[in-house]
Amino acid sequence: MLIAIALIILVVNERRVQRERVIRERHRALGLPEGRLVYEDADGRGEPLSSVDYPLVGKPDYVVEAPDGRPVPVELKLSVEGAAAPYSNHIVQVAAYCLILEDYFEQAPTHGILRYADCEFTIEYTPALRKKVIKLLTFMAQCSEQAPPPLKSQKAAKCRACTFQAMCPIGRTK
Repeated sequence: MLIAIALIILVVNERRVQRERVIRERHRALGLPEGRLVYEDADGRGEPLSSVDYPLVGKPDYVVEAPDGRPVPVELKLSVEGAAAPYSNHIVQVAAYCLILEDYFEQAPTHGILRYADCEFTIEYTPALRKKVIKLLTFMAQCSEQAPPPLKSQKAAKCRACTFQAMCPIGRTK
């Protein structure tokens, strides 16, 4: 009886060790920061995350809980190559994920990661960047068909794919 119990304990322990090894190897293969993977949407199947205080919903590619308990959103933009600096719209996107994650964790994020095809940027989630996202959300809430956002130019391909083309003064002419 003692031998059977010992064998069961050994088998259970071995399975746990193998599971942890597989998780560590996958984490390393994805190039994620140190910590525990707590959310994944790289395959498009993740549930949307939403903010309690702001009209904001998003699906970061990955969220890793760092050893200090803070979340780190990781956003992949693998079609972008040769960027010397992160694009401003991508910075705002990562910051928006940080704002959303404030509602899901005891501690707010301090940064997020933006990964392009050939490089990676750490986006510091500063009070100024947080304020910028909130300001943009306020501005967007004030926009309507009667008061559209002031766009100076836009790429025709983006306008053709946009669901707001019919009401956009710039999109209608593209």
